[in-house]
Amino acid sequence: MLLRRLAPWLIVFEVLRAGRAHWDRLDPADRAHVSDLMRRSHGNPGNLTAGDRAQLRALGRRMRLGRLGFSVLTAAVVGRRRHRRGR
Repeated sequence: MLLRRLAPWLIVFEVLRAGRAHWDRLDPADRAHVSDLMRRSHGNPGNLTAGDRAQLRALGRRMRLGRLGFSVLTAAVVGRRRHRRGR
């Protein structure tokens, strides 16, 4: 019963861990720049200028967001399989 309640939190933990590993790939100046861009845009890239969007895409490529997506997907699928087996 305890494992059933913990399974979703373990998935969240794995997603956060993977995100942190990719975030740490950026140097501190780039992290500050991404944070500034996200703050100014309020999470909507349409609120940024074309140059700012290009910078954000370049920073995303440095973080390897495709691999992050794969890591998150893998954590979610494995976690769901574990959760279903415990029933």
